[in-house]
Amino acid sequence: MTAAVRAAASFTLIVLCSLPAIVPEVHGEDAVPPSAVGPVLKLFQSGRLPPARLPAVVEMICTRGNEHDLRVVYDQALKSDGFPNDLRIKAMAWLTEAATTRKVKPTGSLASIDQFVTDKDSKLQLAAIRLASVWKEAAISKALEALLADEKTPPELQLAAIDGLSAVGDAGSQATLLKLAGSTRPIALRANAVAGLVALDARVAAVQAAKVLGEATPQDEFSAMLDAFFNRKEGVDLLAAALKEQKLAKDVAKTALRYMYSVGRSDAELSAVLSEAAGVASDPVPPTPAEVAELVNEVIAKGNAARGEKIFRRADVSCMRCHSVSRAGGQVGPELSALGGSSPVDYVVNSILNPNLAVKEQYVTKIFALANGTALTGVVIDRDENRVRIRDAQNKTVIIPRADIEEEVEGKSLMPQGLTKFLTHEEVIDLAKFVSELGKPGEYEIRKIPTIQRWHLLVRPPTELTDEVPHLEHIRQHVLGSEPTHWASVYGKVGGGLPLAELRAGNTPAVQILQGELQVNEAGKVAFKIDCTERLQAWLDAEAFETQREFELQLEPGRHTLTIRVEVSDHEAPELKVEVTKPEGSAAQFEVVGGS
Repeated sequence: MTAAVRAAASFTLIVLCSLPAIVPEVHGEDAVPPSAVGPVLKLFQSGRLPPARLPAVVEMICTRGNEHDLRVVYDQALKSDGFPNDLRIKAMAWLTEAATTRKVKPTGSLASIDQFVTDKDSKLQLAAIRLASVWKEAAISKALEALLADEKTPPELQLAAIDGLSAVGDAGSQATLLKLAGSTRPIALRANAVAGLVALDARVAAVQAAKVLGEATPQDEFSAMLDAFFNRKEGVDLLAAALKEQKLAKDVAKTALRYMYSVGRSDAELSAVLSEAAGVASDPVPPTPAEVAELVNEVIAKGNAARGEKIFRRADVSCMRCHSVSRAGGQVGPELSALGGSSPVDYVVNSILNPNLAVKEQYVTKIFALANGTALTGVVIDRDENRVRIRDAQNKTVIIPRADIEEEVEGKSLMPQGLTKFLTHEEVIDLAKFVSELGKPGEYEIRKIPTIQRWHLLVRPPTELTDEVPHLEHIRQHVLGSEPTHWASVYGKVGGGLPLAELRAGNTPAVQILQGELQVNEAGKVAFKIDCTERLQAWLDAEAFETQREFELQLEPGRHTLTIRVEVSDHEAPELKVEVTKPEGSAAQFEVVGGS
């Protein structure tokens, strides 16, 4: 125990011993149930809590308290001077989790949450909408409708407003979503409105979904709408039936079909409808042993691993959505860095063409049927008495309250049978060749020098970052202070280089903002070596290194961020590679952060 922790514990004990008994305010209840956080609640209400300890105490009350304890926190959050804004936002997130996983919410009226739905702070707005949604608080409906009516509302708030109306679920909310789904607004917004309708009336939503897809282009975003149907017990069949009556553009059908396979779905009826509209063959049958043997000979004799790596990285093939290489990529399937060095080629071919043949125990999926008609599929991460955490095919962590689970059954591999139907025979051979080379000595061996493999790409960088080299304050505001939802993951190749051409639109030059992360466990000096064909500027946390390509820095334990602003030219193959090493004599212990 550190001196700081001992001091904090002593302070708490002294304060608690001097406090009179304080009972939470009762809102319409005759009796107050016993509290699991009584002493902590007393400390919270005393006003004698050091500001530095306030967040931990509020979190404990929200995590373990009963409905009366939560009311005390909620009332404090309502006061204009009750909490600093950042703590108010955190408190709303903790109250959201309490309502979701423990089915506990503050006693009494909760309608006053609507005052934050129209707040000028968009982060507070978002937290309030999410909280009111899990409370199913109808008082926010008018405010949500106003947000959706305003075309200037940011996309993240639009989506939250749709989710909120879907959660409230009354006739007015349903009518608003139906109107929005059939409007002339952008396809992405209409598709999200349909997704909100699915929970209220899946049959009506399916008809609207068919209309949206009928008017969509391949560039439109409608994946959330498809997910909503995938996550309903009867959703896929209803969508397939509605699409039989709707003419789809060939490329839209192909885009929908690819997305369907990329998230681990190969439902026969929907696959058949979309395949016919896309003009592609129906799902292939698994190869026979003789066919596998013939393919193995082709992989050995004709396969090209370099071409295969490009196929592996393609967004439409979605390999990196589920699998990681060099610890960068998805985590719902096995890590593949050493696969070729430990598995014969026939195993690789079978794994690609018949993924359900042999699924390792830790990657067996579970299907959870919930009381509200939802059906969720994923790999179980962990579970306790309150909730089950799963990782779905999109690498999202989904929390399922155990009280909501009606049935749990074993599912299939999240890699669907028909994913390779979009590849030519030669592409399948090259893909298998690449995977079979992973971990073998040579170009695809496991790297001995750590490189940043998983990067975060700022999706819509503001002009303050792109028009010219930004000031440190702009880095703090727009990069270090940004929301996780503003970033997308991109991955380096096995050799460690990030192909920058994949980040630009065609050959159009562009400025990109990238972040790599380092977890330092023991303090010490860490060296960075940046190898790049393009002009760039670098910042480690909030320290600028301008155009330096090599530098060392003393780093303390914790998470550190390397930010790179790179001016991607129209060169044929621009690339970025960053090696992270420990200088001689350094005591630093660290690891490059990977994952999805």
